[in-house]
Amino acid sequence: MSTYTTGEFAKLGGVSIRTIQYYDQKGILNPTKISDGGRRLYTDKELQALRLILLLKSMGLPLATIKDVLSEDNSTQVLSLMLTEQEKKLKHEMTMTAGQLETLRKVQDSLSDYELISQNDLDGIENIMQSKPKLRRFYWWMFFWGILMDVLEVFAIAVWVVSGNWVPAAIIFPLVIVAAVVIVREYYIKVEYICPNCHQYFKPSWRDFMFSKHTPKTRKLTCPHCGYRGYCVEVYDVKQSVE
Repeated sequence: MSTYTTGEFAKLGGVSIRTIQYYDQKGILNPTKISDGGRRLYTDKELQALRLILLLKSMGLPLATIKDVLSEDNSTQVLSLMLTEQEKKLKHEMTMTAGQLETLRKVQDSLSDYELISQNDLDGIENIMQSKPKLRRFYWWMFFWGILMDVLEVFAIAVWVVSGNWVPAAIIFPLVIVAAVVIVREYYIKVEYICPNCHQYFKPSWRDFMFSKHTPKTRKLTCPHCGYRGYCVEVYDVKQSVE
């Protein structure tokens, strides 16, 4: 089995030596062994793991999430589901784009005679003009209100500290708590999860959802179908997602 020094390993993986050292320090990717001279040595097995880590990073997962997922006993199933869902998302986007382009071409070809433009084509144009998914708008809405709540909290604390007036804090803090509950509840409604063990879709209980460990794309839940407990992949609820 071939072995590589840190420099050779970094070059094969297309990353910097500093990146490899950082992954080693954080326990995300450790060398196979350390030589008598103190050199860290890697093999093709670690090279494959590095490529997987870089792929997951390209999907938007932070390193802490990648480390947690890879440490799971069923990491292969979880990763497989995540990649499958990413594939579905990309195919859906490709289908939507192809349909939009076809509609635009049909309308462009019909511009010389307005009567040849069907109502379906006009509806298609309207959908293109309003193509931003409702769920994506909801994420931005959730982000906006989260920032606003932070600003209000900082304002209330600053007033309290500077002037000793606690009234703004007494008013703002309960409102922030209520707003946070509403936002989390809306988020809960708009997503569901896939169990990597039985591959069934499910919506967890509110308690399990609220107090489970989670990442941007997974959440550690108990599957109601097979009883599996571990990271499940988050997907859009079919009833809530935009067609």
